[in-house]
Amino acid sequence: MTQKVRVTIVTEYIPDLDYYPGDSVEEAAEFDERENNFVEYPTTYLDDPSELISVTYEVVPTE
Repeated sequence: MTQKVRVTIVTEYIPDLDYYPGDSVEEAAEFDERENNFVEYPTTYLDDPSELISVTYEVVPTE
């Protein structure tokens, strides 16, 4: 069986609500998920090292 490494990155940020539609963090999170998702804009979420909470590496089997 082949294996690969999975990297899990946890980051947290405080959205500047002046730049988001709506008035709440929940709405900002929904907007980011829909319009600024991590897959398309990874550097947006990784530009501030102080926002990194954890990074884990694990071996996982491939199917």
